[in-house]
Amino acid sequence: MRLKNWKIAAAVAMASAVVAGTGLPGQASEFGSLGIGTQVTPRVDTGMYAAPGLSTPRVGTAWAGDNVAAVCRQRDSNGQDMVLGIDRVGHTGVQWSNTVGYIWEADLVGVPTSLLTCTAYGTYSTLRDTGLYTAPGLSTPRAGTVWGGERLYGICQIPDSNGRRMVLGVAVSGRAGVQVANTVGYVWNPDIAQSTDALRDCGAS
Repeated sequence: MRLKNWKIAAAVAMASAVVAGTGLPGQASEFGSLGIGTQVTPRVDTGMYAAPGLSTPRVGTAWAGDNVAAVCRQRDSNGQDMVLGIDRVGHTGVQWSNTVGYIWEADLVGVPTSLLTCTAYGTYSTLRDTGLYTAPGLSTPRAGTVWGGERLYGICQIPDSNGRRMVLGVAVSGRAGVQVANTVGYVWNPDIAQSTDALRDCGAS
């Protein structure tokens, strides 16, 4: 795969994740090729953001032509549509496969008008403060936090490279000056109070 260096800081963070991690960025999961979402394609290289808004932290890139799963839609504070997308392909040394984030809808081709809002999914609560990670694995970059007892929208489940379940979730609440509402990421399943067995497979490719 081609190395695309979108930010030095992102590359440094990813290199740290590889040292501590359970696999390599760009490593394909063996869990299966089918999963949640509708396949769409970025028309240009575009940012992936932690929450609905271009001013929220950037967590990755969806490169032009990548296979992206459009999961749901959420409006930013200006009423503009963002799509919660999973970039199925990794870029070795830069970004993990199945990195998740919100993408500016105008930069995507093939987004269905029927796409659900991200708040349409069922809610779960957390047993303790837990991280929201940008890809399926506790060694991947952290996008945010779901604090103990708070709710998240549970979207789908996927194993990390060691076969341990992670849940793709959207934190319902924000915290002033700390985190924007509807921040997205993968959550360690044991930190969720309710059973997640019924959640769909996020898919791998």
